[in-house]
Amino acid sequence: MEAESTAGARKRQGTAPAPASSAPYIPDELIRDILVRLPSRSVLRFRAVCKAWLSITSCPEFALEHHRRQPALPLVSFLRDAGGREVGDLADCCVEAVDLRADEFRSVVRFTDARERCGKFRIRGSCDGLLLLTFGHRVYVCNPATHQWTRLPTPLPSSRFAAFYRHDPTGEYRALFYRRRWPGTDYYILVADKRKGRGIGLPSKKDVYKFEECPAGPPALCRGILHWQPVLRRHGHLILAFNTVTEVFHWLRPPQALVREHMSLLEVEDELAMFSCGNDVTVVELWLMQDYAKQAWVRKHRIELPAMQVSTFNFDEPWRVFFMSEEGVVLVDPHNKLVHYDLNGKLKESFRCDGRLLKITPYTLKESLIRYSFFEMQANGNGDGRSPPFFRGL
Repeated sequence: MEAESTAGARKRQGTAPAPASSAPYIPDELIRDILVRLPSRSVLRFRAVCKAWLSITSCPEFALEHHRRQPALPLVSFLRDAGGREVGDLADCCVEAVDLRADEFRSVVRFTDARERCGKFRIRGSCDGLLLLTFGHRVYVCNPATHQWTRLPTPLPSSRFAAFYRHDPTGEYRALFYRRRWPGTDYYILVADKRKGRGIGLPSKKDVYKFEECPAGPPALCRGILHWQPVLRRHGHLILAFNTVTEVFHWLRPPQALVREHMSLLEVEDELAMFSCGNDVTVVELWLMQDYAKQAWVRKHRIELPAMQVSTFNFDEPWRVFFMSEEGVVLVDPHNKLVHYDLNGKLKESFRCDGRLLKITPYTLKESLIRYSFFEMQANGNGDGRSPPFFRGL
């Protein structure tokens, strides 16, 4: 039934206009408590509501608390056909964060380029809501929440990337590189607000040799220390660690019962954690380092996954199809879907990807609205004016 039009209708006699209702008052403290829990994109939109909300969300204290409350979301990457003169010429390069609690995806990176050029894009590191991204030979520090970016100096020839971290004494965000040069190895850093890299000294020859051989995948950052996962059959399965304050290497022992085919390090509840599984990936264990000084580990979870289902999965490169956290286990199945099992091994949710080459990256993103001076320098024209393509499709 359509509503009857009142246009041109005769006014009712003797009816006084209704008094304007006053909007209910909401204390600023309650508004702040709500806004600080929202994703960054929602906070940025709500800044336009009124000056009061803009003031609340623009102060540094709000940004710090907002970042602290954000979950560390696993990042997935995939390609989507974008047309072109010939089928498959162009592709959308996509990176998205998976919110397992809300069962939703958040766009992080999206741009369209020639398919072969998309292969030059890499995620190299994640720290404090910032991503270290490379596109060809160019190295960038970016904030996906604000789409800000700055370019780092070009790495030296024949260099290998090692880690991305914050140096607390200076507040600098540093990318650690190394290159093999006889008789040892050079270590140097590139800093987000500096135009030149600088060396950090040489560890002992013993440590240099092990560092060259040991790192397999990106390190896990926990309490200011980077940890690289152990490699089977090398160095007694030791974990290589790098103190980001003193910038000195040391070694840790993994749990004795945890030497298995696939192992990976992560941070859980502000503690160093390790998950492991065999080649069949039917049993997954999560261990926490209970005492860092004594290198004492304790098993926290043992998850048995349904053997019939996971037996069809491709685990030739488990770090590309496997992720574990306190929310459970996430796998990429043969049908290009993300499958989420809880800590009891029960299927909780599955997400179909509308692209190809779906991969789980070894990185997580904890969104941040914190302002950094090196981004302000870039915005004011003091940096490289050639903007990267990472956010053009968002």
